[in-house]
Amino acid sequence: MMLPDTTPDFDTVEATAAFVDLAGYSILTEICGDHEAAQLAARLADLAQAALQPGVRLVKTIGDAVMLTADTPTQMLATLTDLAEQVAGEDGFLALRAGIHHGPVIARGGDVFGHTVNIAARITALAGAGHAVITDPIAAAATRQGLSTPAIGAPPLRSITTPIPLHTLALTEARYPRDPVCGMRINPETARARRRYQDRDWWFCSTDCAHQFTTTPSTYTSTLPVTASERQPT
Repeated sequence: MMLPDTTPDFDTVEATAAFVDLAGYSILTEICGDHEAAQLAARLADLAQAALQPGVRLVKTIGDAVMLTADTPTQMLATLTDLAEQVAGEDGFLALRAGIHHGPVIARGGDVFGHTVNIAARITALAGAGHAVITDPIAAAATRQGLSTPAIGAPPLRSITTPIPLHTLALTEARYPRDPVCGMRINPETARARRRYQDRDWWFCSTDCAHQFTTTPSTYTSTLPVTASERQPT
């Protein structure tokens, strides 16, 4: 008697894999609590789902991150551009960061696995707030769209032995200034608190963050870059 074939149904396909998470999420969790952080993670998943372009899928959520796949780099870039635009106008949100790579993946049961996915996950950790770290296939697609993709070399990646040339891609800049304590983006018109320090206004999501800032303001301002949304009017 021939036994039934129980081999898992694995398919190898070419795909673009991306991980998108919230920059500063761990700090926000510590400062503002698990409930606030969980709400932001859920909101990111909702915004990502709404931003999906044809050919792009939300594979799963992992903590504060969403994993996306697309048939092509161009489709992924269109989705992330739309997502970044939506997040830029969100009051009480964190900046995004992302890692994107294209190559062969193993697809099974709606999930994807393999070296391409691992690379996308590893390079996400290298991205700064408001930026994506991308590989050569993604950079080529971005360049064709007129986007700037400065090279950053081939830094070592955990559990990845082969050097991989990487680039950065700036996502849409947030339209609101950040709370310097927890990193949350705050609309000055609805901010819970405001402080004046070094001839500059600082806005806060809560009086707790404002109090912590007042205690040691230099801790939160010494290395904080000033973005366009935070520049004071002249």
